[in-house]
Amino acid sequence: MNTKNTFTTITLSLYAIAMFYLSGIFWIIEFIISLVIYTLIFYFFHFIWIKIRKKPIMYFWDFTQYFLNRVSVLLIVITTIIWWLAYLFNEIIPAPMPEYTITDGTKTVKFQAMSHIWTPNFYNQIVTNLTNFKKEWWVYFFEWVKPGTKENSEKFNKAIGIQFDDDLYKNFSKLYGVTNQDNSKFMGLENDLDFNVDLNMDEIVSLYDEKMSQKPEWEKEYKSNLPIDANKTIMDALVWLNDRQLKLLVYINQAILNFIIWSENTQSFLTDNFANKDLFDVILWERNQVLAEAIINSEHDKIYITYWLLHFKWVMKLLQEHDSKWKIYWEKYLYPIKN
Repeated sequence: MNTKNTFTTITLSLYAIAMFYLSGIFWIIEFIISLVIYTLIFYFFHFIWIKIRKKPIMYFWDFTQYFLNRVSVLLIVITTIIWWLAYLFNEIIPAPMPEYTITDGTKTVKFQAMSHIWTPNFYNQIVTNLTNFKKEWWVYFFEWVKPGTKENSEKFNKAIGIQFDDDLYKNFSKLYGVTNQDNSKFMGLENDLDFNVDLNMDEIVSLYDEKMSQKPEWEKEYKSNLPIDANKTIMDALVWLNDRQLKLLVYINQAILNFIIWSENTQSFLTDNFANKDLFDVILWERNQVLAEAIINSEHDKIYITYWLLHFKWVMKLLQEHDSKWKIYWEKYLYPIKN
């Protein structure tokens, strides 16, 4: 057995062992069957291509050895890239979630960037921070879209393309090994100065309708297709995963989350290409104005805020347009997904 065949045998054997560990004998059988099928398919294309070029045809066994060696190299390359990137973003450079302290010389605002799914440790750290600040009589501004009518909720779901309900973030978090944000943990800490600074669903849909009314007639209708039932899709996926498979998927998904937080370009690409941009503009921009106005008009001069990460730079811009004295005084970071 030459060096290439030895490499092929060792590589495919290791992958077979890994598959047996993850999913038992059936994945090994599927893996072998797949290799056989793809070998036959590529040998057929090789046969046709060589016939056209009128060159000597490689014997099937020789082609099989060559093809399996190429497959082995490809598997090693793909696995190395995926695993290294996952390790890089999960272990070496996990994405930070900032807490900005901003001031205009009179008011001081702490803006803790948030997301609706993160690790329990991240939320516990925020509870500790918020408790300490409220002991000094800071007030708490938080983000949470208030419910609206059933009709407007259905309109929103059609516009965004996903069926939202109370369990969505809870079920979604299972694929990422995290937990969903529970606002009740942040309520009533030390004092009752907690303020929901956000729009309600009826206001969001009304603003979206107004925005769509300015567009050509063919763009005005809500999507005719029913929104995806994300809860069902997630639960169906979880049914087919055993604990070992889920653990591997969670690790990769956490790396993806860390990468998205790190890269503003990726965030922009996702929102521009995979979201209803008109609705996203309402969700982001209109709520920016609500939050900025609440800060400006508040009678309180020490405010702790938990709001989605993407809002900060635009809220800061609105504050500076109102008063150029607003500036970032301090930044510190928490690590929402750090293994």
